[in-house]
Amino acid sequence: MDYGTVWMRRDYWESLCYRWATEPWWERSQAAKCNRAAHLEKNHHEVERAPTFHELFDRTHKRKGSDDYVSESARTII
Repeated sequence: MDYGTVWMRRDYWESLCYRWATEPWWERSQAAKCNRAAHLEKNHHEVERAPTFHELFDRTHKRKGSDDYVSESARTII
C-alpha cells in the first residue's frame, strides 16, 4: 500500500489495496489465472497484433452489435 501510484488519488489506491487483500477477490483472481493458462488461444488479440488507436477507440466507444458511437463527443473525436 505504501507504493501507490502518482496518477491515482491516495484514498482510491488504499481502497483497492483493501479490496485486493480480501479472500473472495484472491479466489477469483486465482481462478482467472488458471483459466488464462488453460485457454492460451483465447488470450491473443483478434488480429494477432496490438490494436491501432482507431481499432481500440471503436471497440470501446461503439455500441455492441452496431456501428453507432455511444456519444456525440466520441463521434466528434473520430
